[in-house]
Amino acid sequence: MTAVGVETIDRARPTRPVKAGFIAAFTVAQIGAYVSFMPLFQVLLPLKAASIDSVNKAVVLSQVAIWGSVVASLANLLAGAISDRTTSRFGRRRPWIVAGALGTVASYLMIMAADSTLELMAGVVCFQLAFNMLFSALLAVLPDRVPDAQKGRVAAFLSLGHPIGAMAGAVLVGGLLVGEGARYLTIALVLLVAIAPFAFSLNDPPLPAGERPPLRWRGFLAELWIDPLKHPDFALAWVSRFMVLVAITLTQGYMLYYLQDALHYTQLFPGQRAEQGLALLTTVATIANVTCGMVGGMLSDRLRRRKLFAAGAALTLAAAMITFSLTPGWPIVVLGFLIFGCGAGCYYAVDIALVSQVLPSQKDAGKDLGVINLANTLPQALAPMLALWFLGPAHVNYHALYLVAAGLAAAGGLAILPIRGVR
Repeated sequence: MTAVGVETIDRARPTRPVKAGFIAAFTVAQIGAYVSFMPLFQVLLPLKAASIDSVNKAVVLSQVAIWGSVVASLANLLAGAISDRTTSRFGRRRPWIVAGALGTVASYLMIMAADSTLELMAGVVCFQLAFNMLFSALLAVLPDRVPDAQKGRVAAFLSLGHPIGAMAGAVLVGGLLVGEGARYLTIALVLLVAIAPFAFSLNDPPLPAGERPPLRWRGFLAELWIDPLKHPDFALAWVSRFMVLVAITLTQGYMLYYLQDALHYTQLFPGQRAEQGLALLTTVATIANVTCGMVGGMLSDRLRRRKLFAAGAALTLAAAMITFSLTPGWPIVVLGFLIFGCGAGCYYAVDIALVSQVLPSQKDAGKDLGVINLANTLPQALAPMLALWFLGPAHVNYHALYLVAAGLAAAGGLAILPIRGVR
């Protein structure tokens, strides 16, 4: 079923089913991308911010995240649109995937060497430029190659990237590996090893000239605009994803500090670091995330219903965030993370399948997904601003922070319901 506002059949829309080998390679590449991203923002940047200014670590982290997210928003949008128009003999997505992966690895060196807020900010900006070049092209392969009937199943496998990336950040980077160099080297190697097989085996021909979006630089920026009145389903999907992702960013981005300053983890468990507590929580969430993501994605294919699963997942996330706002005992926090993992897994799996079905144009899939990705990157700017406001002068009011996150997640789930072009 096509999105409301799309009046003609998109001949570029894929109809041939993808095989298991493609799904496996795509999944591994997606996991590698998340491993390059999640440990950095979940563990390494909070630790780097604390080493630069231990007193104002939340402020340093927020400043870096804000500027990095602004760059990420622009980079993803432009890279997706440019890859749509790429006519290289190496393909239209592959050159950007490879260049982005190499640039991401190079940016780690800048971040690792940073010893001031400005240097850290420069490193994160370079990371966001490179990573979003990679990620925009990688995500565009879903509408490029996967037919609607398989989108839920493939999206379920792709949704493994988020929980496994988070677990890698907490368990490997936060728990097992101690040296800074070893941590960065590990995520760099994982990224390159995971991306290479998919990038070099991808069937990635440019669109035929008659179906390719025009390359008119004078009107290029104007073409990035998607009228929400003409494409209301796309607009609702964007608003929903934006609010839910702000909530998730608030929850994950400040969880290490939550364990340190609200739960006082090192007092609860003498001799352990807060990063080890985060590793345990993330492992619990990952098990729930993977299970619910696979079940939700496949059921949404079988039942041909996306909205019920995506909205229910967002409300489940809100329930978990309310639990965190109460600053309960450690066992309840673990239970809350189990609930959080269930909601996140189902939401990531089903929502991307829903989004890919309401794109205004198949031939502009990279650009349109870049617009959708603003709902991923802008939260990285808004969430730190909200955190600075609601954490208060002492930066410890996690009750308010997680109540705001819960409200946003619930509102994002409800915003899905009026979508008409997808059941």
